[in-house]
Amino acid sequence: MKVKYYEWIRHGMTEPLLTVNVYKKVEDGKVIATYRIVYYANTTFVIYEDDKYRGGEVVDIIPSSIEGVKKEVLKYYEDGKDDLIVTGEQDYGEKLLDELLEE
Repeated sequence: MKVKYYEWIRHGMTEPLLTVNVYKKVEDGKVIATYRIVYYANTTFVIYEDDKYRGGEVVDIIPSSIEGVKKEVLKYYEDGKDDLIVTGEQDYGEKLLDELLEE
């Protein structure tokens, strides 16, 4: 698994502790869709939007855990094709990256 970019930032009020974006791409590198996984203290949301810009759709709601976020990333990420970007609180982000890079 290749992580294109990560950044550790403090969350503000009502912002998620961790945000993971999986950018779905076609062969020429054009982004055709995005899965955004947002990790809050008690719930994680998975939001999907394609390149038609009609608005994001919540496709999954799970209890918050790093293991749960990892499963969602692995469900949608295609190695060698997609881009993975992780931003958020350092302790959550490092735990997630450690788990993902073990795969």
